[in-house]
Amino acid sequence: MRRSTAPIAGPSRSIARAEGGAIYVEFLIAFLPLFSFFLCIVQLAMLQTANLIVKHAAVVATRAAVVILPDDPAKYGGVGINRAEGARREKIVQAATIPLSTLENFPLPEVRFPTNEGGDDDRVAFGRDDLIRVQVTSFYRCRVPLARTLVCGAIIGIKRLRAEASLPNQGADYGYN
Repeated sequence: MRRSTAPIAGPSRSIARAEGGAIYVEFLIAFLPLFSFFLCIVQLAMLQTANLIVKHAAVVATRAAVVILPDDPAKYGGVGINRAEGARREKIVQAATIPLSTLENFPLPEVRFPTNEGGDDDRVAFGRDDLIRVQVTSFYRCRVPLARTLVCGAIIGIKRLRAEASLPNQGADYGYN
């Protein structure tokens, strides 16, 4: 018996083509949501990493404040002991900036010394056994396409990250000459 090797013609061939397109559409329907979910997970991981870095910057700034505030006024342009202003404040902001420099395109942080009563005013002077609270605020630009609008905000894709840390001001029991 002889078999025919002629290509199949007619309606059955066009049906096979239509099924190939359906598989592609099904793939897109399944792939796009999963890919979007993956991108969102990546963006959330990067955002959480930045949040941890801002928390670390707050701890570093607080530790710097505990050391810098009671230090010799001659090292800070004559700014009084336990006063968070002038050169002392600049050194504390510099200490907070060092951990934040690991983030890509980070802006300079906002460093505040909130009052212990919970007010909005920055505290400038601290006593010997006062609690030194330092609040660090930085902005993080989300960069993962598609996920930045879903995770970090509609159009601009920027998240404000804020952290606070506190330590007691143990100071020094001696004066400077």
